[in-house]
Amino acid sequence: DFWLVHRPWIDQVVIETPDCDKWVREPYVMDVWLDSGVAWIAAVDGERNRELWEKLYPYSWVTEAIDQTRGWFYSLLASSVVYTGRAPYKSLLITGHIVDKFGQKMSKSKGNVIWAKDLLAKYGADPVRLYLLTKAAPWETLSFDPDEVKSAVSQLNILWNVVKFADTYMELDGFSADKYKLGEWLDKALDEDRWLLSELNKMATEVAKYAEAFELHNAARAWADLVVETLSHRYIRLLRRRVWSEEPREDKYAAYAVLFHVLKAALIVGSMFVPHIADYLWQSFVRKYDKSAEESVHLARYPEPGPVDEELAEAFDELFRVFSLAAEARNKAGIKLRWPVSKLIVSGAQRLAKYSHLLAYLANAKAVEAGDCAGDGYIKHEEAGVSVCVPAKLEPELYYEALAREIVRRIQVMRKEMNLAVNDNIDVYVESGDEELKKAVESQRVYISNEVRAVKLELGRGPNGSYWREWDIEGAKAKIYIRKA
Repeated sequence: DFWLVHRPWIDQVVIETPDCDKWVREPYVMDVWLDSGVAWIAAVDGERNRELWEKLYPYSWVTEAIDQTRGWFYSLLASSVVYTGRAPYKSLLITGHIVDKFGQKMSKSKGNVIWAKDLLAKYGADPVRLYLLTKAAPWETLSFDPDEVKSAVSQLNILWNVVKFADTYMELDGFSADKYKLGEWLDKALDEDRWLLSELNKMATEVAKYAEAFELHNAARAWADLVVETLSHRYIRLLRRRVWSEEPREDKYAAYAVLFHVLKAALIVGSMFVPHIADYLWQSFVRKYDKSAEESVHLARYPEPGPVDEELAEAFDELFRVFSLAAEARNKAGIKLRWPVSKLIVSGAQRLAKYSHLLAYLANAKAVEAGDCAGDGYIKHEEAGVSVCVPAKLEPELYYEALAREIVRRIQVMRKEMNLAVNDNIDVYVESGDEELKKAVESQRVYISNEVRAVKLELGRGPNGSYWREWDIEGAKAKIYIRKA
């Protein structure tokens, strides 16, 4: 019976053999954690390798899950104190357990086990790592939802696309880190470039601070926020027009120097969270433009954070907050962001005056005015004391420009489907029976041609062999034909 193996009943069991008198239970049994509990000296054979052991001891950091509190953590501490009078570790991190998305312990009997090999095969190691890091604090219980790993996949796709964007235009314009050194080109940079550098410095400082405090969730979130929000959603949006220009502008090369510096530093910081994609992009992007870069991102030193420009940060935070309000006002009015409006009227934004040209570009407005709107001709959206007004209806004089932007969007889709390079020129033909659409092509010919790199833009059917698609453009049917020029 099971109860026989417990005290006091087990002490009544006596085994007799021909070779000895009697076998009884050993009354003084050592804890089974003793062997791993002396790892602080046994792992390096410290009695025979005294110099090495004394160099390492006490160890900087130990980590295990919360169930090891009584087991490994205590046995390490107790054996070390008994032997040396000192704790064997300077600090430790006790991690929480991983449970299923409903908070239930995973077990085969419940059928709710998530196998690591299946996750890695489906998503890859880095998305799983990033998800685990950002989902919860290391010491908290983590409710694991496999579907949520997709958010980490999306974040890394954004990183990939930002690097691809930079690589495309840097290659076209002959950028190299040696030729365009950041220190030599910084005086030619625009405020948005300096803002990006300040945001990088802020992120690098925060990640180091959080990592030292074991707040790995906050460290990984700060890094991901720089990649997704600061770089992709904000800076690249501002930069596109500058790099699209074929003019050899000094501020364009200054932007390349800034962007390369930021991406290089972001990959170094991110290598602790997503080591595989960070090193892949280091090899394919950083070492392509910087021949003196380390052989691996994991051999590079952590970036030395520079100063954070708080005033600039506040100004750009306000800029993007007002842009968000403008987008909400447009949504209320039913006016797409691609469609231009004559003006925005902004109230309550204290730092916007210097950057109203950036707001006009972001919000696709011909002008930005300070003040409050009155009358029925505007739609207003207001939050936290800041309001933005947009025209309630698209002005007739801007209607053709709006149609032109719809045409441009569809041509860009077709360029992508044709796998054309960014600098490939094309011939475009637009066939439609809609008079308004034809007027839009005629009146906006220069704009459309510049946006899609069209050498020729004509109304009518395209030549045989052209790639074509039929589109519905704001209720009008049109066939667009494209061929490489």
